Amino acid sequence: MIYFPPPFPDELLYSVLARYHARSGNENTKFTMRDLFGKKTVCAVTDFPGHLNDLHSLIPGNAIPLSVLINGHTLLPYYRPYITPEQYDNVTRDMIFGDGQSIYMKMGLAANKVKQLSYLRYCSACIEEDRSKYGAAYWHRYHQITGFNICSVHNCYLHNSKVSYAQRRNKHEFVMLESVLDSNSHQLEYSENALELLIAQQSEALLKMNYQAINEVAIRKVYYGRLSQMGLLTAKGHVRFQDLLPKFESFFGAIYLKEQRCSIDKNSQHTWLHKMLRKPRHGVHPLRHILLQLYLGIEVKEILEKKYVSAVLPFGEGPWPCLNKGSEHFGGFTIPTVNITRDYESGNSVGTFSCNCGFVYSRRGPDKKNEDLYRIGRIKNFGPTWIEKLIELNDNKDLGLRERARQLGVDAGTVKRQTNLLKLGAKGKAQQDSKPHKVYSFKVHSNKKIVTNIRVRVDWKKRDECLAEEVSRVAIEIKKSGNIRVSRNEIGRRLKCLTMIRTKLDKLPLTKEKLKDVTCKE
Repeated sequence: MIYFPPPFPDELLYSVLARYHARSGNENTKFTMRDLFGKKTVCAVTDFPGHLNDLHSLIPGNAIPLSVLINGHTLLPYYRPYITPEQYDNVTRDMIFGDGQSIYMKMGLAANKVKQLSYLRYCSACIEEDRSKYGAAYWHRYHQITGFNICSVHNCYLHNSKVSYAQRRNKHEFVMLESVLDSNSHQLEYSENALELLIAQQSEALLKMNYQAINEVAIRKVYYGRLSQMGLLTAKGHVRFQDLLPKFESFFGAIYLKEQRCSIDKNSQHTWLHKMLRKPRHGVHPLRHILLQLYLGIEVKEILEKKYVSAVLPFGEGPWPCLNKGSEHFGGFTIPTVNITRDYESGNSVGTFSCNCGFVYSRRGPDKKNEDLYRIGRIKNFGPTWIEKLIELNDNKDLGLRERARQLGVDAGTVKRQTNLLKLGAKGKAQQDSKPHKVYSFKVHSNKKIVTNIRVRVDWKKRDECLAEEVSRVAIEIKKSGNIRVSRNEIGRRLKCLTMIRTKLDKLPLTKEKLKDVTCKE
């Protein structure tokens, strides 16, 4: 090969080789293949040409690097962000040293049903500009991307040529754009479809910027983050497909989605959107990513620049701190998981955080600032470690009620209630109060010592004995007052265990019998 034509900007490598064939004077395309690749059996491929190492070695002076041939003149960069680095390496290796025939399989796109082009396309406005700047019209790469029918630069409709995109009778033939232009090639028809123009612009940017691969987990988090902001995620972080599917179809229109083979069956649980937003088992075509990104109002460039919030859960990602002020590991990040439910009144997420020390707390979400990480809405279980600290502080007669409450991170009323329950025999684990507990603000220390899990069951027999004695004592006090009738409700109120008397008497036989003895007969 004595001469090789310099590639034009965004020119398809197929187009460069077609220009070489036209200027070579070869009457037979197989002679051109021998000049370009050193053998006559190579096929003329539009999107992912192979045998590039052979071509590179025959270009005079190896003037064009292999990376330029691949990234500047094939369609591979359009797919690169959505395939793994391993897949990209396999594909480039096949294009350089192989024939490129199994590339769709290697990218995991063989099962995709996205519409493929039937013919190479061109823009009439680009023809005039290219002839003025470079002396000839040529096949542009971004005109051969599926999903749109307009030129992203001039906003005019693309024309189909008579050159097949893939299936050709002469599989060794390279055809120049200039050789197929007719009198209608210069007619401009402008588009008024703003959405299709956005798809074309996003596709062109994806092709020309040659972005690095986007981690599959990372991009799904970005999608879920935006879906959460749009109210399309449940409290547990699941997609509300029953809301998403009709809105998505309405955004693009059922006709367009059908044309691109991206239709949505709103009654199905297995649409391509389902498969894409769940953990995909195969590759996803870039067009489908572009469509979802346009609906969500995000761009791939800004995803790579990490400009979007990617937190899926309303409470962020764990671990979370234990806020038990009665434990040595207070403030340590010892809680690996959160149980998320939905508040039926407000619809907001409710997170329940359980530590191995037995301390369980909850709060409504979502968290809006870093300080929310250390906020308690309600203490649901104090746990044995907190109870032991309560007992220790109660034994210290120098500490007042408010100081004990401050050290335990609750209000004075909670200290009173839990102390009274301890007197009833639940020293291992106090009965959880049904009322929300006020929690003081505090600073978090970096002590991350983890306490092993301790499970202490209520000794109902001992509690029954203690409570029966208390029932007798309180009944005597009521009788002495003279003005109040001795009743179960009055005894329960004075002992602050009315709920227990109403619901747990089957576990308290002595107390039940004592109540029968001391209460007035109705």
